[in-house]
Amino acid sequence: SVFRQRVANLASDEQVTTQVAPAGDTTQRNADGSVKIGRQVTSQTDQRLTVSQLKPPRMCNRPADVGDLLEVSYLGTVLDTGDVFDGSTIKVDGQGVPGRGGDITLFFVLGKQPFGQFPPGWDVGLQGICVGERRRLIIPPALAYGKQGAPKRGIPPDATLQYDITLVSVNGLATPQ
Repeated sequence: SVFRQRVANLASDEQVTTQVAPAGDTTQRNADGSVKIGRQVTSQTDQRLTVSQLKPPRMCNRPADVGDLLEVSYLGTVLDTGDVFDGSTIKVDGQGVPGRGGDITLFFVLGKQPFGQFPPGWDVGLQGICVGERRRLIIPPALAYGKQGAPKRGIPPDATLQYDITLVSVNGLATPQ
């Protein structure tokens, strides 16, 4: 797609946006158009994913692609409030986040992560990122945690999220390639 090509070749201070879902009625309905039992009429605003480059890489001959093991550091905030809900270096009451073992970076496979591990918007927005590059992803609810949110993590329903992500290594190689 044009959007993926533009994201993969993102220039310094450039911003790329695409609509991933239109505004409108999202009510679960029966075939005759009536609202399903136990459901209510719902709608959504335009769902737009925005990717911008905060810091360009020193050089890049080998951008990240689907299937690559990425090591990242990141900070996640709720766009509307600025509340921090997650990050690779976040501490809670002076303690590291359980399950991270004190690590300040995280690993995941681009385009192959288990559902719910990270927002699907990461797979789109990190395509073509290079070692040392820092990107900002503005991820709409449709590519984040949706109508249910993630209350235990401080993410309200229908929240648009902002992630500032730095690529530390690709497939274990931390030097710019």
